[in-house]
Amino acid sequence: MASKINLRSILRIEGATVFFALALLVVFSSIFAPSFLTTENLSNVLVQSVFVVILGIGITYVLISGGIDLSVGSVMGVAAAICVFCLNAGAPLPFALLAGLATGAAAGLFNAYFIVVLGFADFIATLGTLSLMRGVVELMTANSRLNSQDPGFMTLAAGSVGGAPLAVIIALIVALVAGVILARTTMGRAVYGVGLNPKSSFLAGVLVRRVRFSVFLVSGICAGLAGILLASRLSSVHPAMGTGYELTAIAAAALGGASLAGGRGSVLGTALGALFLAVLQNTLSLMSVNAFWFQIITGVIIVFAVLLDGGIRRFLNQRSMV
Repeated sequence: MASKINLRSILRIEGATVFFALALLVVFSSIFAPSFLTTENLSNVLVQSVFVVILGIGITYVLISGGIDLSVGSVMGVAAAICVFCLNAGAPLPFALLAGLATGAAAGLFNAYFIVVLGFADFIATLGTLSLMRGVVELMTANSRLNSQDPGFMTLAAGSVGGAPLAVIIALIVALVAGVILARTTMGRAVYGVGLNPKSSFLAGVLVRRVRFSVFLVSGICAGLAGILLASRLSSVHPAMGTGYELTAIAAAALGGASLAGGRGSVLGTALGALFLAVLQNTLSLMSVNAFWFQIITGVIIVFAVLLDGGIRRFLNQRSMV
């Protein structure tokens, strides 16, 4: 009985499962890919995880509220394209950055309008936005690339502060702010409440429509920021930028304990999930495994996470039946 109670306690800790999985993966990587533990490689893994961490934070907000956003990968591309386009047109860096973030915010509100006001299903609305935004990216890049050599813009991903990559610091700040909002504010409690039971939340005085607008706005802004940082790292925007990132972000959130049925999840868990996927991708690369395997493994992880979520829910609910 004591072991069951202890196991329940562990499973209720946000991010505990993915933390142990990450620890095992690091041990595996250090054994079978000796160059994994080099300072240069570890720094590269952290920077590579930044884009999914930030994207995943927005996805986490949406998932906790009981929704889904499939458009974030394409929104990344559009926000990055707008930012670089403004820089190439001679706009100052702050204006270009704000333009990129505003693009992400507008995309989030666009999704929210169709879902909350017009009553479209999340899946259909965001899938439509995914296709729409991908077409915009391809038009803006003219099936080529938008390049930028702006020194300030390139510093966002390549610069460092006190030896720490600037992109990682930005991700930490975003994660800290988003985590505090979710865990310590009325807004955060409302997001969880809407995901668990929107009708009960409405009867309790929660403005459900406003909450749903807010989470899609957060998702859009996070997608915009992730796209800007990715463009900074690549110094360019290409037509396929952001493709597949939505599934990776959902996998990171699911790995971190976010329920695809809503009502559960955390920023810490998602960040650990993103780091797990970055380490996995890096390890496969160091072991010269075909890159396509990462997409296969990501899909398996999403399915496994959904099955695990259902199993954990049933296990935790057994206590009330004893």
